[in-house]
Order: sequence, then structure tokens, then C-alpha cells
Amino acid sequence: MRKSSNIFDKPAFAKKFHQSSIRYKYAVAIQALRTEAGMTQEQLGQIMSVPQSSIARWENGGTNITVETLDKIAQAMHKELKIDFQ
Repeated sequence: MRKSSNIFDKPAFAKKFHQSSIRYKYAVAIQALRTEAGMTQEQLGQIMSVPQSSIARWENGGTNITVETLDKIAQAMHKELKIDFQ
């Protein structure tokens, strides 16, 4: 009987999956924050002086987002950015 391989045992895949998972968590948080404030992507983009398409990419996890950008989002939403290690 062949031993089944676990795709997560492959370091390259595991790394890519982890990175995607982190982007997804931030994407969901950004979208929730914006919708909770009753804002459209266009409105948030105007406050931040970025195109609506940038907001869309951040919210769909399609791009790596920097800490600086996360902080700008927090400031635009009158929130404090907190990053911790658990």
C-alpha cells in the first residue's frame, strides 16, 4: 500500500498557504471594519487618497499589505492598529 502524501508536508506549499491565510484574515478584517462604518470602497479610497481598486485588492486578499498601509487604514477609520504575537 502506498503512503498518501500530505500536501502540507511540502515546505513551499505550506509557506504559500500560510501567507494566503494571513492575507485572507486581513482582507476579512478590513472589509468588516469598512462595512461596520457604513462606507463604500470608494469612500474609504477617497479618505485614504487611493483608488477604489486598491481597497478591493486589499479586501479580496489579492495583494500583500504592509504594516504602514494597515496603519493608514486604521487612521482613516479612527481606529488603533494592534499587532500581537500569540
